[in-house]
Formats: sequence, structure tokens, C-alpha cells
Amino acid sequence: MTVGAITAFGYYKHRYEGISTKRVVIFIALLILADIIAVRLYTQSQSKAMWHFAGGCSVIVILYYLADIKKYRTQLNALLIMGLGFCLKLYYVLVTSVYTRQHDVRSFGGDSGHAGYIEYLLFEHKLPDFDIRERWQFCHPPLHHAISALWIYVNENIMQVGHNQARESLQTLTLFYSVCIIISAYKIFRYFGLNGKALYIPLMIVSFHPAFILFSGSINNDTLSAALVMGAVVCTLKWYREQSLKNIMKIALCVGFAMMTKLSAATVAPPIALVFLIVFIKKFKEEWKRLLGQFVCFGIVCVPLGLWFGVRNYIKWKVPLMYVQKMDKSELQYIGNMPFLKRITDFSLHQYASPYEQWAYLDESRAVQNYNEHNPLITIMKNSLFGEFINENCFHSGSYVNTVSNIFFWLNVIIAGTAFVSMIVICFKKGAAKLTEKMFLVSFYIMMMASFYKTSADYPFTCTMNFRYITPTVIIGAAYIGLALKAINKETIGGRYAAKSLYGEAILFSFSSGIIYLSLC
Repeated sequence: MTVGAITAFGYYKHRYEGISTKRVVIFIALLILADIIAVRLYTQSQSKAMWHFAGGCSVIVILYYLADIKKYRTQLNALLIMGLGFCLKLYYVLVTSVYTRQHDVRSFGGDSGHAGYIEYLLFEHKLPDFDIRERWQFCHPPLHHAISALWIYVNENIMQVGHNQARESLQTLTLFYSVCIIISAYKIFRYFGLNGKALYIPLMIVSFHPAFILFSGSINNDTLSAALVMGAVVCTLKWYREQSLKNIMKIALCVGFAMMTKLSAATVAPPIALVFLIVFIKKFKEEWKRLLGQFVCFGIVCVPLGLWFGVRNYIKWKVPLMYVQKMDKSELQYIGNMPFLKRITDFSLHQYASPYEQWAYLDESRAVQNYNEHNPLITIMKNSLFGEFINENCFHSGSYVNTVSNIFFWLNVIIAGTAFVSMIVICFKKGAAKLTEKMFLVSFYIMMMASFYKTSADYPFTCTMNFRYITPTVIIGAAYIGLALKAINKETIGGRYAAKSLYGEAILFSFSSGIIYLSLC
């Protein structure tokens, strides 16, 4: 197959680019020789995943240069960015297991955690017939766990894959969900007419963002929930431009299935309702009957999909609709002894001694930490890049990677600050986007952050300040950076400097992410 591809490539160069037969033959011979050497090195390598990463990147770059760059430059550049980001995510999945850096998964063969929930559905072929508060993480709606159970069943019983391998392959699903999030981000950027650097910069930030790399290998329900939420955002923007029944049904399905995956996905519902209300008021005289009919259809589909599991549990066991399993205050990560106001206003310098999230229970093995991370803003600046399981101990002592991590952290602070300022500026700037569209994205951002801070206050544990709950903020922030770049005058010195500096930051961000996660694994 490889030899055939190389020959086809040589023929293309000869036929369409006028390269002589002699040069093409030499070129093909050298490529085949390189392929033979590469195959031999691959079979002897202890890190085959790195070869998959390098090979995938090479294929994407070759296909990029074979395509009609002049005609489809924007699309191909975007595909190149997303493709390289995909290779990094695939590499991460190949070298991590379903037990590596997971959240609340516990272990397969047990009776709790997301793994226990998946296997309960797999073996029992029914929903929990007991009070879901009795088992850890069984309180979640079952869509993700049911799909995962079906995936394992098909792999084991139809594809004849071993049980352990079938469980490991669950990361195929979350990798797919993570890629769907990136595609949704691209659609949002294109919806707002972003092009050139205004498109490539936010796309690089999103495509190489560690939150989505970690999502690729995380087998809990966060990734599917975020993918469906971002699908709902895309469909809402499309409905705003064309208020058809087809478009609003897409929103209903995305929101309903997102809430059937994780109830906290409901944070996207109020911003969507705001768009509905604005359109309804604007077109009340001419189209109120048609729009009202669409809203009724939306509710008929969305509400049962999103709430049936919670209603079932309330009827059977009086479980509160918004039930959240509580943690014991005796946990070492409990931070409720510090007033919430002090937590959110404490920016003391010792918190920046390490770019990694701090946990008191790891003190014995880490030299610079002696506290639990408690400030939500500082926590997500760290957690968004490294999660809660990556720290100095993951790399060799004195490794250059720790230096890169420090640079990465401060670069992330700069980009996040730029995104926040861009959001404020664009909201008050006319012509950058329609007011309703801006209100939709900003209200969604505010809903997520308000929910995040409320959860941090109500459940004072370090683990509750995890960035995985608000990953769509990356996409919204990146979109506003793109809108700001689109709006600035690039003919001025300041405009050119802003575009070039942001472009450099995005490239450095992408390289830093690649270096850290390739080194990590």
C-alpha cells in the first residue's frame, strides 16, 4: 500500500508538475528506501505511538501540498491545523489507558464510578433499579454510559475483541467526541466570517488546547456532554439566521441529549431561550404563530429527553432533580475552612511558584507545595493546561519540560486575558457581529462562569474547581479573539503588531502543548 501511494505521488509530480522521468524514478526509489528503513525502525521501537504521530502528521502535510492550495487555501489551512491537533489527541489516546488521568471512573469489575455504571448497563441490560444515591456516580443520566456499554458489547460479541481491549477502546468514542467539539468550533468561527489569521489563531488555540487532549482520553461523560452542548450552540446560531422547524429540532435534540448525558449541560438552555425570546419579540407581528409552534415542538422534544431520568428517580426514590453527590469534609482537599470571599480574592505570589495545580496530599513527594489550590481563577488557569494529575513528578528532575510548562502557563494567562478584553470590546463595537449573536455567546459564557463559581462556593473542594466543567469557554474566548482581529485595522502599525503578536502566541501555544503532551506520554 505504501509503495503504491509513493508511486502515485511520483506519477502526480511527473504528470502535472513536469518533473522528468529520471528524477521521478530516483525520487520514488529514495522514498521506498526510506519507507523500508522506517518500517524496520518502527518494529524495533519501544514507542510505536510516536511513529503513529509522526506518520499521521506526515500524511496530513503531504495531502495538504497535493491539494489545490490556491483555490482552497482557507479550508486547507484550517484542515491542516485541525489534522495536526487530531494527531496529538490520537497519540495521547494510544499511550494512555482507561485508568490514566481519569475523573471518578474507579475501576471496571467494581460497582461504583463511571466504569461500574457502564458495566452495570452492559451486564444487567437495564437502568439502576435501586436508589441511585447508593452508588458513586450512578446519579448521572445514562446516555454516555449506555453508548459505552453498547460499544463494549459490539466489540466483544460481534467483533470478537477481548474484554480488556474492548474497555480500552472506549477512548475511541471520546476521541471522536473531542474531534466533534473542534469541528463545532470551526463552524462557529466560519459562521462569523473569520478568515486568514482571524480564523487560524483561534483555531490553533482550540485545536491544540490541552483541555480537549485530556477530553480525548477521558471515558467519563464530560466529553460527550460538551460535544452536544457545542452542537447546540452551532445549531442555535443557524436557527437565528433561518428560523426553520428543522433547525430548531436540531437544537432540541442537542440540548436534550446533552442533558441526558450530564444534567449540568442545562447551562446552555437560558442563552438559547434568550435568542428565542429576542427573535419572537422582533417578529411577533408577522410570525408569532409559526414561531410559537416551533417553540412548542422544541419543548415536546427537549424537555422529556433532558429530564426523564431525573423525574424517574424523583418518583421512585424522591431524589432531588438537581441532586449532586456530596463529598466528606474530612477529605484532605476540603477548603471550606477558608471563606469564599478570601478564596476568590487571594492572589498571593506563592501560588505561582508552580504552574501545576496544588494538592496538599501530595506534599511528601513535591517540594514546593504545601496547600490546596483554592482560588477558582488561578486553579482553572493551571487546570485547563495540566488537569489535576500532571505535575513536576511526571517529568525527569530538572527537565526542560517544566520550564516549558511555566512559559505555557503565563502564555495561557495572556491569551485568556486577551480573550476577555476582546469579549468586552467586541460587545460594544458595532458591526463586528449582530447584537443577538454577541449576547448569546456572552450570556452562555456568563452562565458557565456563574455556575462554576457557585459550585466552587457550595462544594468547597479543590476537585470541584476543574476546568472540564467549563471547556466551552475556550471556544467562546477564541471566537472573540478572532472577531477582534477581524475588526482591527491591519493597515495601522498597532493593528499589524496585534495580529503578528497574537499569531506568534498561538503558534507558541500550539508548540508548547505538543512538547508537553508528547513528553508526558
